[in-house]
Amino acid sequence: MRTLNHELTYATIHELSDRIRSREISPVEVAEQAILRIEEVNPALNAFVTVTAELAMKQARQAEEDIAQGRYKGALHGIPIVHKDLYYTKGIRTTASSKILKDFVPDYDSTAVAKLAEAGTVLLGKVQTHEFASGTTTNSPHFGACSNPWNLARVPGGSSGGTGAAVAAGIAYMGTGSDTGGSIRIPAACCGVVGMKPTYGRVSRYGIVPMGWTLDHAGPLTRSVMDAALSLDAMSGYDPKDESTVDLPPPGIKTEYSDSLKGVRIGLPTSYYFDNVEADVLAAVEAAIAKFKELGAEIVAVDLAKIGYARTAASAILLGELVAYHEPWLNSRPEDYGADVRMMLESGKQLTASSYLQAQRARHVLVQDFLDALSGVDVLLTPATPLTAPSADDFARTLRLAEYTMPTNVTGLPSLSMPCGFSPEGMPVNLQLIGRPFEEATVLGIGYAYEQNTDWHKRHPEL
Repeated sequence: MRTLNHELTYATIHELSDRIRSREISPVEVAEQAILRIEEVNPALNAFVTVTAELAMKQARQAEEDIAQGRYKGALHGIPIVHKDLYYTKGIRTTASSKILKDFVPDYDSTAVAKLAEAGTVLLGKVQTHEFASGTTTNSPHFGACSNPWNLARVPGGSSGGTGAAVAAGIAYMGTGSDTGGSIRIPAACCGVVGMKPTYGRVSRYGIVPMGWTLDHAGPLTRSVMDAALSLDAMSGYDPKDESTVDLPPPGIKTEYSDSLKGVRIGLPTSYYFDNVEADVLAAVEAAIAKFKELGAEIVAVDLAKIGYARTAASAILLGELVAYHEPWLNSRPEDYGADVRMMLESGKQLTASSYLQAQRARHVLVQDFLDALSGVDVLLTPATPLTAPSADDFARTLRLAEYTMPTNVTGLPSLSMPCGFSPEGMPVNLQLIGRPFEEATVLGIGYAYEQNTDWHKRHPEL
């Protein structure tokens, strides 16, 4: 009878990759462990829409053979991952956790899926999203609610909640997410893992079911900052099929900060981000700020004078672009949407072209405001969310989860969500680091320095 090797359950990619490369551990063994973990904990989590165990074992055996013959592809070779069920996967259904796409099987891979496959990853399956990525709970009326591994009565966040849950629960070592208003960073915060939203244009969105074309970002969720850097490198790059992408080398990570943050300037916004934050989150983030100071960073107050535009601009842009994509189905199959998503779409139909265009004008003002704030500092530091993971029926609090993430979807700036503490109830708290365009290496490097000197990322749920 197969049994779990718990040494592998919560290992990081960085920890495993050298052992796989040296053939101390086989990708087959790692994949078997991941599949056993799915069997053990997914009945409680309901993170998966589709499990691809046979494919995973086939890919793991191929990885083992390639490595034995000297064809090692890098840090992700032989690493079990999951894809958010918005990412097209050739021959594997892509449902967007919806009734409308429940039987849709793409005939090609999204660019990000193809890149991760080229890096040698092993696909465990497709995981839940809030229906069409349009919410923060991942509570699907079509596939059932996904639960938070720290407390099954709480949401895992959304919309990449299945990815957050699978990574936090010791199933996948990395998973893909998409982020239109915080949908990578919110699940990372709710589940106590790392989520990296890169700069708009860093990662191709080709072959990913869209929510808002000018707000959507693709990126990884992982168990450590270094793993996020390794995963982002594999996903990044110019793609002629996505005109928003830029031709830049992979960002990497600045590891020189790990010993000291002396000379690093961290900006704390004087408005918005610390308004109405719940006490448990504020306490953890303030302790993190103190740690950054201890590591040598200079903490600087910065002003975001135009931040008040963010929520209204984001809402108008999102609703306009969401309805534009869904309008044919909304007209022909309205009853096939969940109640919350249908309500959002119906409200979006009332949006005027003038409102959408004014929001795009406000966006330019907001971008400049952030660039001005970042001109004298290396990163901005904020809470990732104003509260810890609520229950799904706590509607008012679930609506607040995107308050601190949404502004950098409008601006397109790179933003990292990473663990920095726990509430007295034992729920994770994450901070957010925001950087200048295409300076992911700096954002990740400063986050890595904090992570190397704390142990929050080493705590795991007891499922």
